[in-house]
Amino acid sequence: MTQPTMARHARSSSAAVIVFTAALTVACTGGSDKPGEPPPGTPPPSTVPAGPALSFATSASSQVGDNPRAISAADFDRDGALDLVTANLGPGDASVLFGDGRAGVREVVTIPAGPAALRNATADVDADGNADVITINVSDETVTVQRGDGKGGFSAPTVHAAGDGPSGVAAADLDGNGSLDLATANYDGDNVSVMLADGSGGFAAPVHLPAGNGPADITAADFNGDGRMDLASGNHHSDDAGILLGNGDGTFAPVVSAKAGNGPHGIVTADFNADGHADLATPDYEGDTVSVLLGDGSGGFAEPLVMPAGDGPTGIAAADLDGDGDVDLASANFESDNVSVFAGDGRGGFSAALTVPVADGPIKIVAGDLDGDGKADLAVANSHADNVVVLRNTTGG
Repeated sequence: MTQPTMARHARSSSAAVIVFTAALTVACTGGSDKPGEPPPGTPPPSTVPAGPALSFATSASSQVGDNPRAISAADFDRDGALDLVTANLGPGDASVLFGDGRAGVREVVTIPAGPAALRNATADVDADGNADVITINVSDETVTVQRGDGKGGFSAPTVHAAGDGPSGVAAADLDGNGSLDLATANYDGDNVSVMLADGSGGFAAPVHLPAGNGPADITAADFNGDGRMDLASGNHHSDDAGILLGNGDGTFAPVVSAKAGNGPHGIVTADFNADGHADLATPDYEGDTVSVLLGDGSGGFAEPLVMPAGDGPTGIAAADLDGDGDVDLASANFESDNVSVFAGDGRGGFSAALTVPVADGPIKIVAGDLDGDGKADLAVANSHADNVVVLRNTTGG
């Protein structure tokens, strides 16, 4: 099994090594080469957001396990303060960072995960009202589920087979029975694996579905408005999103490709132009960009709007960061050790990126209100620094 690795100050496009270097630019580009015509998917000329100017300040920097490669958020102890959890590749464990409700961390606890823990997600998989942790592990190609007790504790991991080189995980009701199922993106298998809940707390054996070349991450949403959950993978080597439309019973139509940027390393879904349709965004590892793919509500997507970000973006989060009701974006930029924040205008356009420094090797990012002030903050897992940096949202004072 071959997994992408990160190195500094060089770039390679091979499957085994994904490395990167580039300079931050300021112009947004699309995909058309027709003289005098805007690229397909280009937003209206004005992309000035309605909200106040975005600003962030570091409010916490907490050490976690060796080589954190993912970060997710949930309230694990039900105290009303959002907590964080990282997947740590080196020791194959997870670090739970209990929030203090002031955009700080009051305690860090280590829990087991799986060998070479790479990505994670949080969801209530057993419907008991408590947040659980789902982790994909690249050494044994498994998914582990740790059920939360609502007091900050977790069960021993239950282990479930995944696909070849799992690289992303999502939890959603894929067969319409009210239970959360699992889906993984499998980087080496060029597919996604669907694991349906079996009704007794476990998951069925994975079903593997072709997705594209080098799926690096996965997300779930209803892309064609039929009330059934669909899947989308960000495919690093084929520079696209693989769209799998759900049939509502846990099966899916054959994959359809939607063009993305150069080397997607993640994927997120939100409604960026307020038309009621699910859109996509990817951090483009090789292109040093973030791409936005506007959905048409029928399962199709426009040509990507491609926006310069920092160097080597690897993680992405979508949230209303400036409080204007429009969805904004933030990317974690592995090579330039910073975060790029884009204010959305509610019509599918975005401002030029605000750059916020973090620490060495930021790889994944999550948005959530960590201080209870009603504004979404950001938290970043830094794989070289072995820490998590919390960026408190100071927009508007």
